[in-house]
Amino acid sequence: MESLIRDLLTQIGASLDPPPSHTPCPGISLLGILDQPPATRGGPKLSIGTHVWHAHDGWAPLDHLEIERWLVDAPTGSHWILSERPLRLEQRPQRTDVDYDVWGPDRFAQWLGDAILNGDLNASVPQTIPSTVVETEEVERTTPNTQQTGPSALRPRIELESVLERHTLTHAEPRPVLLSARIWVVTGILRGPGDSADRQWWELLEDPFTGEIDHLGKIETLDFIPNLERIEPSQWVDESEVAPKIASLCDERRHYTVTESTGSNQVQGSVLHWWKLDPSSAEMTPRLALLPAWQLRIPNRGSALVHGLTGQLIPMP
Repeated sequence: MESLIRDLLTQIGASLDPPPSHTPCPGISLLGILDQPPATRGGPKLSIGTHVWHAHDGWAPLDHLEIERWLVDAPTGSHWILSERPLRLEQRPQRTDVDYDVWGPDRFAQWLGDAILNGDLNASVPQTIPSTVVETEEVERTTPNTQQTGPSALRPRIELESVLERHTLTHAEPRPVLLSARIWVVTGILRGPGDSADRQWWELLEDPFTGEIDHLGKIETLDFIPNLERIEPSQWVDESEVAPKIASLCDERRHYTVTESTGSNQVQGSVLHWWKLDPSSAEMTPRLALLPAWQLRIPNRGSALVHGLTGQLIPMP
């Protein structure tokens, strides 16, 4: 997204000097300093020397607490923050030597739309896909075992508002948090009928808050770790107890072709056969997973958590 923002600014006449050395703020990146403001007939009145920032995509809104953290180390001067996330700025934190403007996705999209209608920005769809893009996609498809290292923050799979309505908790006060979990990267050999063998790898999510272990599947991850409170489980299951559950999830049933001779004829059939993980070949490596959740403060009932992947209402650990 950052390269797209730079390209769009270039198309409307703006140019950015590279960002100077600065103290990074989690979730908000400095794209550069305006050397030439955008040449549009509408939109922001930006001056040379304005710092342009990008608030990364995520599931928690950009709120005044995050702006307060950013303000602590923000350089003196003017700033323009473009956020991919919705804004929730009940307050506007201030610092005497810093002037800033924050745009959410709707306002930025409206500005680009106006620029297209005014002829300041040319919108076109490429007729062909560049060969470099095709090659990259082919590499990604043919090497699916590229393993990520380090912690991952997962994107929610539920709509908070609908969950609160279902539990008649629309009056509760939600606060986004992260739940610590584990992603297990497993490599090993599946043994099939006869001497058949197949080396495979899997990613499985261990959720200590629900007690479930399952394939990670197509859960989306964020490109950064949100700077939110992390809640730890009351206890972690020992690896010796996790391993058998993971092994059973790696087993597969596959079609196996059987050929039988009946006189001068051969008959082929397909049967399902278990391919099981060879324990002696298995390697399990855990890494930190941060699950999305909201802590609810419920009047007269205390606190609870809404699980961002399942929508379950779970007690505080």
